[in-house]
Amino acid sequence: MSWIFFAIAAPALYAASNFVDKFLIEKRVRDPMILAVLGGFSTCLTGLGILVFRGFPGVPSNQLFYLLLAGVLFEVAIVPWYKAISVEDVSRVAPLGQAIPVIVLILSYLFLGERLAEKQLLGFLFILAGGFLLSVKTFGKGIFKARKALWYMLAASSLFAIPLVLFKFVSLEQGFWGSLAYEFIGGGIGALVLFLYVVFSRRPNFREEIVQTRFGTWAIIGSNEALYIFSRVLNFYAIALASVSLVTVFGGFQPFFMLGFGLILSRWFPNVVKEDVEKKTLALKLAAIVLIFAGVWFINK
Repeated sequence: MSWIFFAIAAPALYAASNFVDKFLIEKRVRDPMILAVLGGFSTCLTGLGILVFRGFPGVPSNQLFYLLLAGVLFEVAIVPWYKAISVEDVSRVAPLGQAIPVIVLILSYLFLGERLAEKQLLGFLFILAGGFLLSVKTFGKGIFKARKALWYMLAASSLFAIPLVLFKFVSLEQGFWGSLAYEFIGGGIGALVLFLYVVFSRRPNFREEIVQTRFGTWAIIGSNEALYIFSRVLNFYAIALASVSLVTVFGGFQPFFMLGFGLILSRWFPNVVKEDVEKKTLALKLAAIVLIFAGVWFINK
């Protein structure tokens, strides 16, 4: 099966998981850091499970360090992301996340020696532009203004991008499953770092909220973590099969799926999700979708 299928399926599941996160944060869980910590520990357990069932591969110490570091960075990236949305409106912060594939493109060129053909690079730019347009709610001069949220998002984007390149680097020699397992275990270490951050920042009611969370909420959280982990497995599998820069730019499909899911949920569950369906907005989104699929066509040609 083509790597493109996995590269597109991953952001589809990410998008679905994001809607569940949104529901949990708005309706059930007051402190989103709880979800981040639980997510890291869940990925760690998954990594340990992979090792139990598939064996413990011998990985050189330097490559093991890279994988564990990748997992840690992926988890702690949530801190500058939360900082960014705490000082700026989400609609102005989200488009800055499109810096991730650009950072990956640069890092993969420098450290992996990846080179994109002309049509692949053109497709990369098309998908990048489409993903940016889908993320933008309103245009304004302030989107790229050097404000505090911009630096937080650049930090978050870098912390999300570096693990992808590290995983690709190690998986070229160690294979997919062993690399995935140790990266996931690194996520558990990252979750521990986040937990200590919460403790030392004296976040109010963190422990009380965990204790008071109802069984139904835990069931939703558990199901969503399974969905999130599966999406990461698909994403890393695509990276193992193809260029990490091309796979990463396919993350531009996530706003596309967010839009589609949002329109469906707005129709059937208007009290939960309300998507902007004005003609002007939909026209912009349609143009962005055309750019994205044109990019896929160039890459796959």
